[in-house]
Amino acid sequence: MPAAARPGASRVLLLVAKTALSAGLMIWLFRRVPIAGIGETLRHARGEWLVAAALLLEFSNVMGSYQWHRLLQGVGIRIPFWKTCAYYHVGLFFNNFLPANIGGDIARVMDASRHGPTRAAAISTVLMDRLIGTLALAGLALVTTLPAVNHFHLTLVYLALAGFFAFGVSVLWALFHPSVLPAIERLLSRIGFGGLKPHLDDLAGRLHGYGSQRRVMLELFLIATVTQVSRIGVHVLVARALSLGIALPYFFLFVPLLAVIVSLPISLNGIGVREGAGIVLFGLVGVSRTHAFSLQFTTYLVAVAISLLGGLIFLLRLPVRRTETRQQRRAT
Repeated sequence: MPAAARPGASRVLLLVAKTALSAGLMIWLFRRVPIAGIGETLRHARGEWLVAAALLLEFSNVMGSYQWHRLLQGVGIRIPFWKTCAYYHVGLFFNNFLPANIGGDIARVMDASRHGPTRAAAISTVLMDRLIGTLALAGLALVTTLPAVNHFHLTLVYLALAGFFAFGVSVLWALFHPSVLPAIERLLSRIGFGGLKPHLDDLAGRLHGYGSQRRVMLELFLIATVTQVSRIGVHVLVARALSLGIALPYFFLFVPLLAVIVSLPISLNGIGVREGAGIVLFGLVGVSRTHAFSLQFTTYLVAVAISLLGGLIFLLRLPVRRTETRQQRRAT
């Protein structure tokens, strides 16, 4: 019993640590950023620009849905695009409202596996979707941040970013390399998980299939890059809504780097890290703490608001799912 409880206990401890870090960072930031100034900035936000930011963010989400849709087709999961969009938005909702960023991925796997040959097929699409998105983000950050390295003394940060990108490329190579799977299976067998071999074989076969579709992978990488550029545009529109006079090039210098930092699994959904990193980076070009905090926090609120669409979809489909479950029980 204690041995079986250890994985769950470690997850709880990790969640507590992330929550403590986010809470600590927010408390520290509120002590250094005037709350009255933040409220004043947000009160005068222009609604039409916030709506434009929300629409652009939704466009990026539709692009992300299409990217995943192509990956689903690659493993034989053929569903209408509108359904892929619905599943993708439900995943976004759970990513924002569950205390772990993988909650949405699990939801997408469960939804997609209802239409596919195996659950491993659905898992492979989500893994590849995440990896393509990460590589596109890191690659974009490497290009856009390069001009700022010497001017803002970001050499160490840039080296870390290069390491992050190299790690992503290494993971992609490992997924496609035929010698990696046997090594993982041997390791799992030694620790008592040898029964996972059939599922790993299935997953490896699905991932290997993507390796032979180089043209599709390149297309999806370009789509992921467009998605990331669109999210830079969301920051630009939010800044316009808050009447912040930040020059356009600075968004391309800092937002991709900021997104990489926030993607690291060290806090509760990036809370605290997002705002703190934004203050540091935009502070390099003279943006005040109040304005930098307001920019990042408002952009996050826009993302949360858009993700509520996924929550609505989830609630609307509950009666349908219950009916399907009852029919399956009667059939058995």
